[in-house]
Amino acid sequence: MVARELIAAVLGVGFGLVLIGFPQAFIRSWTAGRRRPDRTGGEYGEDATFDDKWLWAVRGLGVVVALIGLGFGATLYL
Repeated sequence: MVARELIAAVLGVGFGLVLIGFPQAFIRSWTAGRRRPDRTGGEYGEDATFDDKWLWAVRGLGVVVALIGLGFGATLYL
C-alpha cells in the first residue's frame, strides 16, 4: 500500500514539473494530428506558436498536479 502511494506521489510531482517546465511540448502532443480548417500551411519545419493563455493554463495545471502529488506524499508521513 505504501509503495503505490509513493509511486503516485513521485509521478504526480514529476508530471507536474514537466507541465510547468515544458508547456509547449504538452500542447503540441495534445493537438497532434488536428488541423484547423482555415490553416493554409506554412514553411516546412516551421513551428506553431501558442497563445500565452494556453501556456499559463498548462502551467497552472502543472502546479495543481504537483500539489496533488505532494499531498499523496504527505499522507505517507501523517
